[in-house]
Amino acid sequence: MRNGFAATLAKGLRRQYLFNTYLLLGSISIVVATTLFTIQVSKSVERQAYLTTELLSAQASRLIKAESLEGIQPIINIINENEVPIILTDKGGRPLLWNEPVIGIPLPDYQILMRENMSNPSNPIIQEILTLAAGYDQEQDPFAIFDTDGQRVGTLHYGRSALSQRLRVMPYLELMVMALFFLVILWAMQSKKDAQQKALFAGMAKETAHQLGTPLTSLMGWAALMEDKVGKSDDVIVEMNRDIDRLSMVSARFSQIGSQPKLEDTDLLGVVDETVSYFQRRLPHLGGRVQLRREGTLTQDVLFNRDLLGWVLENLIKNGIDALSDGKGTITLLLEDDPGGGARILVSDTGKGIPSRVGNKIFEPGFTTKKRGWGMGLALVKRIVTQYHGGRIRIESTSPHGTTFLVTLPPASDLPRPAPAFVAAKD
Repeated sequence: MRNGFAATLAKGLRRQYLFNTYLLLGSISIVVATTLFTIQVSKSVERQAYLTTELLSAQASRLIKAESLEGIQPIINIINENEVPIILTDKGGRPLLWNEPVIGIPLPDYQILMRENMSNPSNPIIQEILTLAAGYDQEQDPFAIFDTDGQRVGTLHYGRSALSQRLRVMPYLELMVMALFFLVILWAMQSKKDAQQKALFAGMAKETAHQLGTPLTSLMGWAALMEDKVGKSDDVIVEMNRDIDRLSMVSARFSQIGSQPKLEDTDLLGVVDETVSYFQRRLPHLGGRVQLRREGTLTQDVLFNRDLLGWVLENLIKNGIDALSDGKGTITLLLEDDPGGGARILVSDTGKGIPSRVGNKIFEPGFTTKKRGWGMGLALVKRIVTQYHGGRIRIESTSPHGTTFLVTLPPASDLPRPAPAFVAAKD
């Protein structure tokens, strides 16, 4: 049954992952296609500008030979209506004509242009036009202008139109917008995943607590009846009451998943020692081949929920025992101050280690390497540590000779901090 649940949960998560992957790949495809289309349009516009300028260069020799602008006004009108910035210079580099509406620099009288000393031009307009022409030549090669005898008489300099410049920037703007869109998508998918997992944990925990409640109440009643007959001091009654208390604590732990737990305990050494003592009483059932010890000490103060943190330690110890080869080895709990403040708990075993291909997948709901398991233990451990206590948990080290989990809890001065409450799924 547990394997079936783990398989179903893992299958559902894989479907969600595939859906998110296809959505992301589809979005990337749209971005790439749009960007390539924009680049193609930009190249087409630049090509049209080149051809238009080439046609104008064929008429430019008439402009250069003209002694005034009156006789060539139709050509000037065509140039002014062209969106491509154009500057016409003679063979000496003297600017003769440019499309004033596009470049935005007024065109002086023709005679003023012809009187300017080009070896040392003083007119600020001519200086600015020459600077623009030099800039255009750096972006694309100008057109050489020849007369009917094949003699070069001038040069036609041209730049990029405003439309071409905007189109050249568009792919980068699209990438920026789509990058932001991707971030929003990833955030939304992660938020949805977190919400689903919270609802899953809360629903399972509440239902488990509810299912435990009825038989637990019955056990308490039967224990009370047995106490009346054999007395409270009987060893069987003592052990039974101890196990009933244990079951009550387990039920209380489940009931806290889905509500805001209170972080009010500070005796971290005490809860660690309690957990270690609980397992040590049961180690003889394993043939005495498992050693469990606690090492280290603490000086930093931390706040935690005793029931939930005890649950974390129990899960890590149980995983360590399950990882031992032939049920023989050592489990060590090391407590130490965290250099950044707070406390560190390292839970080490001498088992067979965690395969490298698995990695942090062990913290995902439904993932398990055991033949009989739900794949919820370490996922629940991570949520208790990170969501409720504001701490961190990770695999500190792993090898074929053992694994070490590191749990880090923040200092008490950083708490209380709001932890997101799980919301139970509604039918």
